[in-house]
Amino acid sequence: MARARAWLLNFDAEDELASGSRHTSSRAVLARFAALATRVGPLLAPGDVVVDAASPARLRADALIGRAWCPTPGALRLLALAGAALPEAPALGMLRRVNHRRFCADLGQTLPGARYADTLDDVVAIVNTPSHSGPWLLKRPFGFAGRGRRRVRAGAIEPADRAWIEASIVAGDGLQIEPWVELAGDFGLHGFLAASGALTLGAPTAQRTDATGAWLSTSLAAPGDLAAAEERALVDAAEVTASALHAAGYFGPFGVDAFRWIDAVGARRWNPRGEINARYSMGWAVGMGAERPDLEG
Repeated sequence: MARARAWLLNFDAEDELASGSRHTSSRAVLARFAALATRVGPLLAPGDVVVDAASPARLRADALIGRAWCPTPGALRLLALAGAALPEAPALGMLRRVNHRRFCADLGQTLPGARYADTLDDVVAIVNTPSHSGPWLLKRPFGFAGRGRRRVRAGAIEPADRAWIEASIVAGDGLQIEPWVELAGDFGLHGFLAASGALTLGAPTAQRTDATGAWLSTSLAAPGDLAAAEERALVDAAEVTASALHAAGYFGPFGVDAFRWIDAVGARRWNPRGEINARYSMGWAVGMGAERPDLEG
């Protein structure tokens, strides 16, 4: 009989990736975790349980296999305290590298005029690009639930914008800068990458997000939601991403976020790789369905 799993759902893993050992989840964040944990039902198999910082005092998980939303050192430490058997996991430096927005950018920018900037002067030069009159979206290297993003007007970096930019680049990690575009649909494709490089892909999903980009819900993409060319490009993007992740030494769950957008003349455009998440995500189990190599062992 297969052993059940103890899940540590560290939804704020990007904060730990950004700050390292200095990270501690606040009580407010942990309270939000409890609400989110009720919405990842398809991720857990029968008999699985969710553990958290309070679990060592109330749960004996010694018969359970540990699984983490993202297997950061903090997540593995809590799983160990709960008595779960620790999973094999990429090192912190590896997790940081593949979840950093520079990793996605290095695979090639996917929006016209998008660039990765390392200094304030770089950011100013991009925002002041004469050929671009629309707003820009600035993204910090690590972000989740719509956090770590800022919209700025072309050619107009206000004092508050400058302070946010300076605070963002002080650690030397830079910013992803993209043109602000009108979205016409959010989609994704999820997969699991074995240590051997074997790839299992799920089915395309459609996502609902709020105005800040925070996740609301995920469903399987319905027939006709994606044009054939869009789906082919999405699969290609996921396969290229998987190859890059394997080359970097990563193994585990991942997802590629994609979106349809409307350009200045009203034409529909397709971005097959807007973000890479080298971890579980809210829609991961929906997209993977019965294809769950992560539950083996």
